[in-house]
Amino acid sequence: MVKRLTVSAVVLGFLAAVPASANTACFNHEEAQAAHFRTMLQEFNVAALNCQSTDPNDPAPSMRDRYNSFVTKHSAKLSQNAQAVRSHFSRSGGNLDVWMTKVANADGQAVMTDPEYCQHASDKMDKALELQSHELDAYASSAQVYDPYVDECTTKSAPTEAKKGQKAHHKKKSATKTTAQAD
Repeated sequence: MVKRLTVSAVVLGFLAAVPASANTACFNHEEAQAAHFRTMLQEFNVAALNCQSTDPNDPAPSMRDRYNSFVTKHSAKLSQNAQAVRSHFSRSGGNLDVWMTKVANADGQAVMTDPEYCQHASDKMDKALELQSHELDAYASSAQVYDPYVDECTTKSAPTEAKKGQKAHHKKKSATKTTAQAD
């Protein structure tokens, strides 16, 4: 029994140490927005479970109550978002469960180590509750200051016509030299 727990702890430690991008292909822009939304939702979930007011006279709704309001208000968006994230992992061959576990574990650690975690989550939650569902992806992308679990693909810009001309001229010049050397 102890041996199994030790092996499990080692495996979990290894999974936590592997960079998130090691298991997933990069997210295209739309997928990245959906993934940012999903990581923000996980932050709200962890805050709802861990960030409770210690003042019994505090008139503000609890994080749990605000989280439940958020889920109720945006239930259709949550379903749409879940499908978008599942589609990414299906397309890329990644493992959604491993990715979500890493996100959840990171938030679980942050709530214990970051003294501002609950306040930041609360502020984001308040703003998110003010928004319409169609505004949430853009908000989540801008609200996540650093999201190591969302590696957005970068695309190289198409070469300009001048660069294309230079490349064609260089190839033509190289071909001429090669032909002359062969003669």
